[in-house]
Amino acid sequence: MSFNAKRPSCFRRPQWLFFTALLSGLLLVGSNAFAESPPKKKLTAPQQKIRQAQHELHFDHELFKAYGRALGRAAYLEGLKKDQSPPEQSPVFEHLEHFESVADHSIESAVASFHSGRFNRSSARLPDNIEKWRSEPDIDNPGADLANWPNSAFTLPQGRSYIEVSPFGYYGSSKASPQQFDMQYLLRYGILDDVELRVFGNGFTYTGGHINRWDYAPLGFDTKIQLRTEQPDSILPAIGFEAYVMTQWLGDTVTNGGTQPGFSFNFDQSLPYEIDFEYNIGAFRSLTSQGKNEWDFNFQWAFQKSFFVPSFSLFIHGYINGATIPKSPAKNSNSYTNSGVASVNDNIVGGGFIWSLSRRLSVWGQASTGTTSADSGLLTYSGFAVAF
Repeated sequence: MSFNAKRPSCFRRPQWLFFTALLSGLLLVGSNAFAESPPKKKLTAPQQKIRQAQHELHFDHELFKAYGRALGRAAYLEGLKKDQSPPEQSPVFEHLEHFESVADHSIESAVASFHSGRFNRSSARLPDNIEKWRSEPDIDNPGADLANWPNSAFTLPQGRSYIEVSPFGYYGSSKASPQQFDMQYLLRYGILDDVELRVFGNGFTYTGGHINRWDYAPLGFDTKIQLRTEQPDSILPAIGFEAYVMTQWLGDTVTNGGTQPGFSFNFDQSLPYEIDFEYNIGAFRSLTSQGKNEWDFNFQWAFQKSFFVPSFSLFIHGYINGATIPKSPAKNSNSYTNSGVASVNDNIVGGGFIWSLSRRLSVWGQASTGTTSADSGLLTYSGFAVAF
């Protein structure tokens, strides 16, 4: 007979394991019941807010989705009360049926708004955006050139045009020149995305002093070429090149200063805080009071930023030795005075605004003054631009 057969039944292996486990469980429960539980730590106010926020994060989003669907259904039914058309013809029904298309349109509008404006003109010329840029007139891209003293580096897209007019321009008298009123204009057309043809002039011009007469300023022809868009990663500005010739066409004795060329390199650069920096460096030829043609350099600059709304911008600007394209009177006041030739040795500083009223129309105004005794006391003009 084996040893297991002689043991009492209560000491056989299955029963022994069962009673051992039961006894251990009772001892463990008893020790936990009689043990003193540790006191709960009181949470501070910030910790309570964090705990509450963590709890709220675990809410089921379906509750919010259901609430949104209920609001949408209520708005739909309310709309049907006001519109008795059948559902398939109801504007409310159409709006809800085409919700995705409405959302897509909103996204497109937001993207168009982002790519327009003076700070994102390079983005519009990317391959994914260039067709949209060509297809719609946009007064903000590239923006009006007559609004301030420098010209931008950017050109109009192929087939698009601007008409820019400053019907009121006043240049105060100085030691070297009488006061002048004029009506500036600039006509622009994009023959290619990077090449623009331009016609400009000062229009009807009144010259004060001993001249005291109205005349018509001669025509000028200009071309602008965009050489490169802005490279923000390498902090390199957009670059353009502009060349013009002031003719004698339509000019008379007072406004005719001969055929005079000029050129400039135009730069646009985005600065921190959404400030746009525009500056031009160039040279021009003008007729002196002795009847000689002389070359000189000029420099123009402007800092611009949107305020209140994206369509409204303020700027400060100035120039040395004249604007990029001739728009201020010469300093000599004899028979060689040419209102279409930039003045020499000027140092002008001022400020103004540009307001885009729509995608096609913008208005502007500015006032500047000279910083030396030989400069005009006040130079001011206002105008508008229309995009086609």
